[in-house]
Amino acid sequence: MNLTLKNTFKKYETMAEVLMNQLFALLTALDALEKEIFERNHALTLEKPSLNLPSHQVHPNWHALMEEYEERFKAILEGKVTEKLLSRGYASQYSQPSEYAYLDDETFSVDFTMRKADMATIIIHYQQALEMKHKFVLRLIDGKWLVDEKYYGFENEDTWHLDRI
Repeated sequence: MNLTLKNTFKKYETMAEVLMNQLFALLTALDALEKEIFERNHALTLEKPSLNLPSHQVHPNWHALMEEYEERFKAILEGKVTEKLLSRGYASQYSQPSEYAYLDDETFSVDFTMRKADMATIIIHYQQALEMKHKFVLRLIDGKWLVDEKYYGFENEDTWHLDRI
């Protein structure tokens, strides 16, 4: 991983490691859960023929798996993100590769910006099928750093798109 401090005042430089570790711990936990749910869903899909279920029909245990996914996802987020970010939705997808799979190989790069004592921005540049980037805005709220906003974008564009966690 390559870290670049961008427009960060000297007095806030030490916060880069603290906030990045906090964010990466959260994303790693979400990534592990997503991978687990993907594998368990795949196992349900493989079980369909033995239950005489057509491929387009959901497995009888699929809804329970999705409920578990949402509950566990929310539990991971609790105390780490704002209500504002939660209200945008969460646990809405699982895929291969997973949303934060780029954390596995550490070939990504990070831009850290902190110009105010109560706000920091972490932009993660990564490549999956395309060169992409995630932007996380962290805010100090009631003495605790929380992820308040998430965006995604394409490397060759300046536009950011509001996203769910």
